[in-house]
Amino acid sequence: MQIGAIVPHLGIYGGVRYFLEIGNICVGRGIDYTIFSNREQECSWFDFKGKIKDWSNIEADYILVGDPPSFKVLPTVKGKVFIYVMAGGYFLDGYKQVYGKYPFILDNRIFVKYFPDSHLVEGGVNTEWFRPKKRKVLFYDDPRPCKGSNYIKEQLSGLDGIELVGLKGLNNEEIAKTYRKGDYFVSWESREGWSDTAAEAIASGLTVVTNGVNCEPFSDRVIIVDNLREFFSDPMKDLSWEKVTDKLLEIFEGEYKNV
Repeated sequence: MQIGAIVPHLGIYGGVRYFLEIGNICVGRGIDYTIFSNREQECSWFDFKGKIKDWSNIEADYILVGDPPSFKVLPTVKGKVFIYVMAGGYFLDGYKQVYGKYPFILDNRIFVKYFPDSHLVEGGVNTEWFRPKKRKVLFYDDPRPCKGSNYIKEQLSGLDGIELVGLKGLNNEEIAKTYRKGDYFVSWESREGWSDTAAEAIASGLTVVTNGVNCEPFSDRVIIVDNLREFFSDPMKDLSWEKVTDKLLEIFEGEYKNV
């Protein structure tokens, strides 16, 4: 498989870095990947592992086209073209001019309202580079089932990078000091009421992770999740460049499989 990516120039900005990140993943998987630019140059700042060529002969099985300044070469391109919407707010009018002529790929769901018949591939981030520090996660260790303490311990005990601290038997002065030493507070209640511990944690500057129950008065200040262990075990894993590349390869094959 050959994949080409067309950009107007090479430099350190979002769209080009996007294509180079994807390119390194593809090259690592044995896929022929080339960046086509109107200013052929080295990418030593990025350690790019693919090829860099000028716009004189753009040919590949699948071709990702970046921002609208690149569109001028579309009549000479040989391959199956996909328009990758990046910096869409800045280049919105340019993208609108070619919408419907080629399959669109969006890097942010905010653009679905402009280009509803598109593929959504949000991301990415180098999750293998950017790993969280060891995090102290606090929770209210109460035996009552409605407080969810057992669930929290089942989900987070022994998890790499987590120091799980149950709070119980503390007076007001002790609990205030303990809050200030934490990074996160988990609230996972099931019986409707009021979560004073989550409110205290927010007041102390902690990030509160919750299922949302009893945090309604301050829902704009908490992180509501469905899978507690997944949230703490591998942040942003669904937006890794590996995942982005997986989605792109699926789109390439699926878009043209019946053509």
